[in-house]
Amino acid sequence: MKNILSIMILSIFTFFLVFFANESYKSSLEYESEYLKYSKTKTIENNAQIQIEVLLTNVLGSLINAESQSKKKDNDLYKLKELQNKTINNFLYFTIILIFSIFAYFLINKLIFLSYLHIISIITLFMGITSPIFLMYVTTTIASSEIILQFESSNIIYSIEKLFLQDNYFVGGIILLFSIIFPFIKTNISFLALFVKDANFVSIINNFMSKFNKFSMADVFVLSIFLVYLSPNDTSIVKTELEIGFYFFFTYVMLSLLIGLLKDKNKIN
Repeated sequence: MKNILSIMILSIFTFFLVFFANESYKSSLEYESEYLKYSKTKTIENNAQIQIEVLLTNVLGSLINAESQSKKKDNDLYKLKELQNKTINNFLYFTIILIFSIFAYFLINKLIFLSYLHIISIITLFMGITSPIFLMYVTTTIASSEIILQFESSNIIYSIEKLFLQDNYFVGGIILLFSIIFPFIKTNISFLALFVKDANFVSIINNFMSKFNKFSMADVFVLSIFLVYLSPNDTSIVKTELEIGFYFFFTYVMLSLLIGLLKDKNKIN
């Protein structure tokens, strides 16, 4: 009865975590899309057109069009800020629920709880590699107006594909190995080990995992390489933002460490 109740409680936590993770993902994609649209309105060509329109309206003695352009800019920025706050709030709800659920460790079956943590860690890993992780835009100022020269937002999968297309096989391969392949293999094998009873098979898994654990922080290291490698050097005109994918991936890393600590404490395979 206690195990059934534990599964029901953790299932509720899982439902809400998946819900807010999905909401964060959707709002982050919407933010990315709207920012792309906004960046297109801030190109040199578009700015030149606006300046001509403002000049013409000034010559004609009217500032209506200029005012409308200013209002449109304010509305665009307000919408972007709203979408950014929506993404942050959804992830904040996700984090609060996750932290609150961790306290269930002291009340329920440890095997069931560790199974729950593995499932959530896989979810956060998936969200981390599919959600936008890094936003970059290059700006300059022309005639007192901000011009966006380049805008780019991508997730880990797209960035790996881009690196391969640019013949950066070494960097792309490292990121692919330690941000996708290695974490998925490590997490799934650790999950499988919870339910294996055969002593020989358990020994094989433990030996295999001991070798994997030597690279337990490699995913953090590679994520740092990823961000540094894709960051342009001219910080005077380059602005960057960490997107929600980074925080999901960071959450996965923290959950992996927590799983390792709890398995060692409870002597679970």
